[in-house]
Amino acid sequence: MADQTSLSSAAHVYQRLVPQPVRSVAKTTVPGRVRRKVKRSLAQTLSRREARLHRRALRRVRKAELGGSERRTTAPDGRVGHVHTGLTFDLARRLDHELVTQALDAADIPWFAVPALDDRRIVLAVEQRDKGAVRRALRALLEEHTGYVVSVSPANSDTQNTPGSHVKAWKHFGKARVIRLNWLRTDPTENLWTGEDQGVEIEFWTVNTDLPQERLIGPRPNRVQRSVPRDAPGIEIGLDRLSGYCDIDGDMEPTITLEDFDIPRLEEITFPVDAVLLWQHATPWGEELLRAALRSLHQYAPWIDVVHVLAQAPVPPWLSPDARLSIVPAAPGAEWFLHQLPDIADNFLLLRPGALLGRPVRPFDYFTPHGGTRPRRGRWSAEESFAPWTHAAYSATGRVVAHGYAEGPQPYSCAALSRFTGTGTSPVQVFDGQGVTAVPGTHPMDGLIHHVGHMAGLADPSGEASVTLHAALPGLNQHLERLLVRRDTQQMQFYGLGDRRAQSQGGTKAVIRFLRRYYPVPSVFEVEGPKELDKQS
Repeated sequence: MADQTSLSSAAHVYQRLVPQPVRSVAKTTVPGRVRRKVKRSLAQTLSRREARLHRRALRRVRKAELGGSERRTTAPDGRVGHVHTGLTFDLARRLDHELVTQALDAADIPWFAVPALDDRRIVLAVEQRDKGAVRRALRALLEEHTGYVVSVSPANSDTQNTPGSHVKAWKHFGKARVIRLNWLRTDPTENLWTGEDQGVEIEFWTVNTDLPQERLIGPRPNRVQRSVPRDAPGIEIGLDRLSGYCDIDGDMEPTITLEDFDIPRLEEITFPVDAVLLWQHATPWGEELLRAALRSLHQYAPWIDVVHVLAQAPVPPWLSPDARLSIVPAAPGAEWFLHQLPDIADNFLLLRPGALLGRPVRPFDYFTPHGGTRPRRGRWSAEESFAPWTHAAYSATGRVVAHGYAEGPQPYSCAALSRFTGTGTSPVQVFDGQGVTAVPGTHPMDGLIHHVGHMAGLADPSGEASVTLHAALPGLNQHLERLLVRRDTQQMQFYGLGDRRAQSQGGTKAVIRFLRRYYPVPSVFEVEGPKELDKQS
């Protein structure tokens, strides 16, 4: 039997209440004006009932006093956005989850989290019988906190620009097996926007009574299983167990799932991952690169455990060590001995000056579950094949090099560095990427260590590369604007900010302006806001 609480048109209700033979007879014997009058009366009754139930749901949502934003604004596409100071993608995901779960709890609707195939979104499951109550609770929520709803299965996104408080935004709800709610959120500068690729999805699970034990059947596959006992006990689970993009030390409460879903994901990384940043240039643009690197880790890799700053120059005054940030004085060339850093994790990301994360990443994007690294393959040329690092790599392993490695953040392991040290091969001379006049090839340390790790089974090179730009590149502003608008690049590498040509042509200032717009949210490692850009020398 259809759910009597779901949103239905008068025609559908008329069809359910009046049998087909009676409707056939009425069509030929009852005047049309009488039938139309009956349907209009039924529509008015349904409208009044729906308005009454919506007001009740709205009162419940308001009584729950769910968290809100600082203010509302208009997104570039005309939709409503919410402003949050200190916004991060991880915070936005947790805010969405908290809003939806508290609205469902206020309406006394049972739910549980599902380990979905897509890590970007948190997925909640409710029973099909509660579908009408879910619609009312969520519509009231979206009226109080303006957001949007679309049908995921079957896919239909023509309501994505209609606020979810409007009835027409729910026109596909009757047939939907999965829906998605999302809120557009931004920081006070309105340079960073979240919500388009995130949100919370609601799956409607049906009850199967064919077996002695009732089971819930999901509408689509997930990471674990599609069928679970209806009476399975619920347990608390951290959001980081459901999404690899989440911070393992998130401040908000854990979510609830069924005991049958508490199974490690295939790509779940259970070991800690640190980050190492090289600080080499005590200049205004050098500080901006360091600040941007810290902000990129804070924004896009909240799962990083401890950040180690390898200081080869006096550190800026706005950088202060704490439990999550250590500053280690070092001499040039110390990066070859990173595995000897005090308290360094066995696996870490190395960010040289100009290396940045461009969008949310997971530990699995850089490491395998058993501790191996996943460096990116890079371009390969005849000049590269004769580079000094390729000769050193052959001497260390007895195998020739077949490809280079891309620029940007580099995954390293202490095991691979120790393996290289054990070969007795001397470190190769490295270059200063911010002083080069053109984009260089593979960094000698990356090529050598990754090749040794690959030969030893400690590295598994992947194919995704970085976007690499030199500050003196003609048409640089166009490339930067494209990166800013799309924000779809996983990692970036900037070279040549110290090059005289880049400074005289304005390329250095252009890159810094881009970095301040791309990373507007201060990181937890900064003790004061950014200073005005000094005149470049």
